[in-house]
Amino acid sequence: MRPMIGITTYYVKNHEGHKNKPRGMAGQDMLMSTMDYSRCIQKADGIPLTIPVIDAEWYMDELVDRLDGFLFTGGPDIYPIHYHQPLKTGVGRIVPERDAFELKLMKKVLEKDKPILGICRGFQLINVYFGGTLYQDLYTEKITSMKHVGDVLPKYYPAHKVRLKENSKVFEAFDKNEIFVNSFHHQAVEKIGEGLIETGWSEDGIVEGLEHKNYSFVVGVQWHPEMMAEIYDEQLSIFKLFINAIKNK
Repeated sequence: MRPMIGITTYYVKNHEGHKNKPRGMAGQDMLMSTMDYSRCIQKADGIPLTIPVIDAEWYMDELVDRLDGFLFTGGPDIYPIHYHQPLKTGVGRIVPERDAFELKLMKKVLEKDKPILGICRGFQLINVYFGGTLYQDLYTEKITSMKHVGDVLPKYYPAHKVRLKENSKVFEAFDKNEIFVNSFHHQAVEKIGEGLIETGWSEDGIVEGLEHKNYSFVVGVQWHPEMMAEIYDEQLSIFKLFINAIKNK
């Protein structure tokens, strides 16, 4: 039996208008997900299933019982109240409903020790869940001059290098000390959450990889391997590692 993987989704609210709503009627909330995530899970021999933002305890409990692993995906900025900071200049769009739902879901997934892969926002969400903090905007806070928002390039083009920690899960996935990655984030990990280990760094020292030392598989990456995998086969490796961790659990 191939493992079933829950994939978190964008929650586009009814009042956001047609600019952010490519489909649907006025007054309808929308569930959205890029196909890149689902295609990578399928190529890695898993069954992708998208998860709507529905804040109901029994619904989340049954998701966690029935699904084998969870992919926490990219998206808007996380509400800074969750890491005990006020809103700062440079913070972007926030969807509080999605934040609350995903943090609650993550708690339930961890209680069952089911494997988690976090990408970009999902990577940052892992850090926030374990008590870490984020830079709300790398450039307003003058953390780096390197461009981490690679919107001048196609989605799969490399933007910079990432150095990987030996004996980490991301190193196991790629089997090398250094890889090229794309980049689509203006926020980054600041303080590391409790129990998390840094496993990757960009050339300017920004943390690009995390894993938790006390769970079977809690891994996060700051870049978007699901976009790069369209051209670079090696980027599928992180999804294969995730799926294999579930199969071997």
